[in-house]
Amino acid sequence: MSDVVYQPDPAAIAADLADDGVHVDPSLAGEFAAEQVTTLAAAVDDADQPVFVLVVPLSYDSEVSANQLVSLVHKEAPADGVYFVTNRSGDGWRVQSTTYNAVTNNEDALATYVAGDKYPSDLVLQVNETVGIFASGNAEQQYEEHFPDRQETVTSTGDDGSSQVLGMDPPVAIGAGIALAVVVAVLLRRRRPRGEVTLKRRALRRISSAQTSDWRRRAETETAALGERIQALEIEHGDDGATWAAALDHYQAATAILDRSEAAADSIGALVLARRGDDALSHAADGRSWTPTAACFFNPLHGPATTKAPWKTAAGTRNVPCCGACRRDLGKRREPEILDLPTGDTVVHYMDAGAEPWASTGFGALAPDLLDRLRSLP
Repeated sequence: MSDVVYQPDPAAIAADLADDGVHVDPSLAGEFAAEQVTTLAAAVDDADQPVFVLVVPLSYDSEVSANQLVSLVHKEAPADGVYFVTNRSGDGWRVQSTTYNAVTNNEDALATYVAGDKYPSDLVLQVNETVGIFASGNAEQQYEEHFPDRQETVTSTGDDGSSQVLGMDPPVAIGAGIALAVVVAVLLRRRRPRGEVTLKRRALRRISSAQTSDWRRRAETETAALGERIQALEIEHGDDGATWAAALDHYQAATAILDRSEAAADSIGALVLARRGDDALSHAADGRSWTPTAACFFNPLHGPATTKAPWKTAAGTRNVPCCGACRRDLGKRREPEILDLPTGDTVVHYMDAGAEPWASTGFGALAPDLLDRLRSLP
């Protein structure tokens, strides 16, 4: 492995993706034969929704994470769709997925798990398999066939009373008709500034059910993946013990939330905790200390905050962490794409929904130590 730390050029990556949806960093070009790149581009083209593949040498030492890199690339060329990004993982590779305004029922994540388990050390095969499985439209079926032992949740309790996850119910896709897909798309689309929007009860229930189920599936999947990584990694003497403990604490907090609640805000909170735990685990495996990264205040599903912007609240104006897209919206005097939650017969911004500790902390954007806030709740 090269000692040179990868420093991406988002503008160049965006320009490359505009050609065929595939970017292969020059340092990895030798891994792919010309026909393999052609095959990959064809698989991208076969997908029912836009797919972008970033074959890059990200590692623990890189200046950005996979989500941050996608955010920077999306800023250069705001194309919506599913982004697959490669990461070095020990002696092998991992493919991570990020979406922009794309409803995937978690099939993007399922594709990465199957391909990663099949070809953990073969970059070319893992990337092609990931895109192929996702483009096939039956990622859930392939996941269930590849991991038949994960059909039921199995837990055991250690001598110290702590829970050890040996498996978790795989995400179960919920079918949705065309009309429902349109309603959900409208809810997620960029909106004009407004307060509460009154919706018909039936439409609201359908939106709430479909979107809440999608958030929960994603939270369950990413939390289960974190548990598997914790089990698989061997933390050696000298690695950062506090960071390792933080990964465990975030995993346990996420599973506890999913066990006790199916509320939309709690599913998103569990997802934020799982992603923080995964980041802490990566730092622990590399022997480095870890500090939580704030997610975008306006919508934690946008990924890590990369900048700050002024936001007016009842208590006055304050600078809040946010992603580049939200900062641009504010700069153009437009309301950013704030996370909305169905509440009663209306849809409200999450910070007005009264769901704690998420509303007051901005899902950790305003109070980085979410674990302390969770412990203080009754």
